[in-house]
Amino acid sequence: MRILIGSPVHQKPEILSLFLQALERLETPDVLPDYLFVDDNDNPISSQWLVDFSNRLPGRVLPLLTGSQQVENRSDEHTHYWPPGLVWKVAGFKNRLIEYALQHNYDALFLVDSDLVLHSRTLCRLVETEKDIVSEIFWTRWQPEGPLLPQVWVSDEYNLFHREDGEVLSAEERAQRELHFIHQLHVPGLYEVGGLGACTLIRRRALEAGIHFGKIKNVSYWGEDRHFCIRAAAYGFPLFVDTHYPAMHLYREADRMKAEQLLFTLKYFTSNHPEQVTHAEHSDTSPSSPAFNRSASSRTSKFPEPPVIPDHLHETAVFAKYTADSFVVPPTFTGPRQSELYTPPVSNPKLTLTMTVYNEADHKLTDVLLSHREYIDEAVIIDDGSHDDSGELCREILQGISLRLIRNETPSFTNEVELRKQQWRETLASSPEWILSMDADEMFESRFAQGVHSLLAGTTADTICFRLFDMWSSTHYRDDEYWQAHRYYRPFLIRYKEGFPYKWKEQSLHCGRLPENVLDLPTEISNYRIQHWGWYTPAIRMAKFERYQLLDPSARYGWKEQYESILDSNPRLTLWVDQDNKNTEKEPTPEYEPAHQVDDSDVAKVASVQVMNKPEPQIKSETKDTFYATEKGKGAEQSVKCKLCGSSDTVVFHDYQRFTLMGCGSCGLVFRKDVDHIQSEEMIAEIYNANWVAMRDSAAASTYGDHALFGLMLLDMFSPRKGKLLEIGSGTGEFIHAALQAGWNAVGIEPSSDSRAYAKSKYEVDLLPGYWNGETELDAQTQQSVEVEIHQAHEAQEGIEAESLEEELDLSLEHQYEAIACWHVLEHIADPVAFLTDLCEQLQPDGTLYITVPNKNSFTNEAYGVHSPLFTEEDHLYHYSDHTLTLLLEKSGLRPVALFTRQLPAGLDALLQAHPLYDELAFTEQMGLLAKLQGEKRGHELCCVARVI
Repeated sequence: MRILIGSPVHQKPEILSLFLQALERLETPDVLPDYLFVDDNDNPISSQWLVDFSNRLPGRVLPLLTGSQQVENRSDEHTHYWPPGLVWKVAGFKNRLIEYALQHNYDALFLVDSDLVLHSRTLCRLVETEKDIVSEIFWTRWQPEGPLLPQVWVSDEYNLFHREDGEVLSAEERAQRELHFIHQLHVPGLYEVGGLGACTLIRRRALEAGIHFGKIKNVSYWGEDRHFCIRAAAYGFPLFVDTHYPAMHLYREADRMKAEQLLFTLKYFTSNHPEQVTHAEHSDTSPSSPAFNRSASSRTSKFPEPPVIPDHLHETAVFAKYTADSFVVPPTFTGPRQSELYTPPVSNPKLTLTMTVYNEADHKLTDVLLSHREYIDEAVIIDDGSHDDSGELCREILQGISLRLIRNETPSFTNEVELRKQQWRETLASSPEWILSMDADEMFESRFAQGVHSLLAGTTADTICFRLFDMWSSTHYRDDEYWQAHRYYRPFLIRYKEGFPYKWKEQSLHCGRLPENVLDLPTEISNYRIQHWGWYTPAIRMAKFERYQLLDPSARYGWKEQYESILDSNPRLTLWVDQDNKNTEKEPTPEYEPAHQVDDSDVAKVASVQVMNKPEPQIKSETKDTFYATEKGKGAEQSVKCKLCGSSDTVVFHDYQRFTLMGCGSCGLVFRKDVDHIQSEEMIAEIYNANWVAMRDSAAASTYGDHALFGLMLLDMFSPRKGKLLEIGSGTGEFIHAALQAGWNAVGIEPSSDSRAYAKSKYEVDLLPGYWNGETELDAQTQQSVEVEIHQAHEAQEGIEAESLEEELDLSLEHQYEAIACWHVLEHIADPVAFLTDLCEQLQPDGTLYITVPNKNSFTNEAYGVHSPLFTEEDHLYHYSDHTLTLLLEKSGLRPVALFTRQLPAGLDALLQAHPLYDELAFTEQMGLLAKLQGEKRGHELCCVARVI
């Protein structure tokens, strides 16, 4: 395929140099491309750069076309200026490039602006799409304090939202759809758009149809790209944007500096191939797990080392690092929150709740205010002519919190915009920092109270958007074609910016809770969810239906079909599951049977709904169960049922050389596809051998100190009586030794004969051989090994120790234990429900189970993605998050009494180097990050203390 890369060039030398460096790095599909530049530079150094580029690539850079070379003031540090004459001059240059491509029989023309730095895979990716017109995305902050926006759009001059013919959108609805579109573009994929430019591959079929950049006389849109796109649509060519390899736009001096660092870093990767984090540094972190900190030498050829990260992924990570910004951190992005990149202030910023109430005393007002008072610093509430004691209820519940309560003697809700303006004025009178605007029937899920101040302290955004779920009963929210608020993000929380020209939507109904232009400020989205209780009883729904019939009979401000659907007798409902209270089986049933039947798998739908236009929501785990989401396109043909929730919504998470991991779209569990056919015993015997034991011995001090003593500390906290203790998978015996020294009556089971021998030699600890299956179960190899041990003991000491060993093997495990510990064992168990159910029977009625597993939502997995050593471990059959581990416990008759993660400082530097959004951090920043990871359950190790329900 012959491709001509063309660019009109009027550029500063330092910018042009970076552009040309990136062009030289471009990979090509088959035939090397040719280059053709229009030299419109007024700086001779820039022109010389083009000549030097031509000399470096002899025969591939065509003779320069020349422009007018008139001096023009096109930009400053704040923005770029494009008068009409300049726009159409550039359009003429692009048309000359089109003519040249046609005349010289090129298969495609790649038009790229000279202020972009391209990923080396850009051109290949655009060719792979096989689209006639397709651009690679880039993001620009057009104004210094404005949000990052794409160079593609949906419709008209620059609409970033979809709208059906005749559809009228409120400001909030428009904002929701804009954020939907922005969110979509952050997910790698190929999307149809209405407009594009600046980095576009145009195939010959489109060029021959007559598409060009000339002005359309009866169209007043600014910019030659818009006229090009209108022609393309008229000729029947759809427009696409690819988002796999975003380019870097050098719009300001700060961007140039970033680009220099980016290209320098890429040269480093290309020339030096820095060492990868070793397998051993990020294996399981248990003192007793056979999989802990395993060295490379412990693997035979049957169990290869995890693959290194491919070079092209290194480059993608570098691009992500230097182009990252605080505008949006999408739900499907697993990287750090912006708060991790900044040092929090000493004190929490002030948070002001603003609200209006009207006859709310008998509804949800009490619950709403009780939830808010956990985290707000003050409240501004307007009692809009209530006939009940709503105002007094506010005073009573918010006692001890600064409250400004304003009473309107006459209700003004019939003119909503005036009421909202009054609410705004009264709120500003309190000198707010952050304003949380909530209605009297809205409340955040419970976990928001613990996270809101960290969110505010860390973000650089001024507007934060959330999803709102319309609760249709005490347990279910509505989810159908008319009720989809939970699929979009809308602003509820803003940082007040003095001097910003806030503007209201001037309409009497549905004017919005906040000024309509708050989304012009830097904006961020959050996965904390809001419950809207304004529809949850039939009486409330009838009252609202009658209100809308009275105030908006022609649906001028709303959606007629939605109004009519309020009284649907059989709406489609979905179960709400609180992240912090997932025991939903005891919840009351809704007033009527929902059309969407609830089964066990629904309990797992802990609702971060992926924003999309499909009628059925795609649901994933709330926190960061997103490796599955990013890999989902790889295996939609799979139909393996989830081993935890039973859902058939599973796809290939990743294909490795020797095994395949599946991901569940309902609960977020990741598991081996062949888990039903795995013989764990064979795998363990193969892996946990003398080499592994030698590696453990080399790290004995850290194993004992960081892990064995940590486990003992947990026992001291939750099992202070120090009775009988059983450890399953004792490894090299550190924890059992520590427990015995601390006064526990402890016994451990370990299948590896090498590990048992080490425990005996190092710590004088006798571990039982075999595997746990409700009792000690010896396989043939272990039985033979034990018989040899007995025979040797008979010969050595006349049978005394042999008899003791035989008695030890006969030791019954039907005792009831005060505590059972499984440090990094559960991820190796093929049938975890049966395993945990058996353990329940071994516990005393008030006994405690201690579990650690690798955390699927860990910082380690964020850094390495599917190539994380936690994922590439062949003996890791399941990958649990805090959510899926909780579901597993409940299914096994257990409940967690403590659930947290740990991230040790060791190895953090290597993780930061590998993570796409990090570089070196100072000591205090590293310690702050460790605290953040633990607080957000993103540590390497997931720790759980559980008891029988």
